[in-house]
Amino acid sequence: MHQHAPEPKYESIEQLNKLFKVGYVINRITYPITSDGVASIMIDIIEPNKEEECLLTVFGEEAVALSHYVESLFSTGK
Repeated sequence: MHQHAPEPKYESIEQLNKLFKVGYVINRITYPITSDGVASIMIDIIEPNKEEECLLTVFGEEAVALSHYVESLFSTGK
């Protein structure tokens, strides 16, 4: 049986999950263009009841992993 290598743990994914647990939801996702062509993602997260907002910005390999993670959330309906 072939086992896949474990996915690296990224702080941004852990932070996003912590925010979800306390009631935050994704408001908007953007993929801004960088001058050097490095991948980037910006996730605007809001807590509707308290009207609090936070912006998570990530670059490089971690941005790609976070993007895939968020896509998987929407595809599984979580």
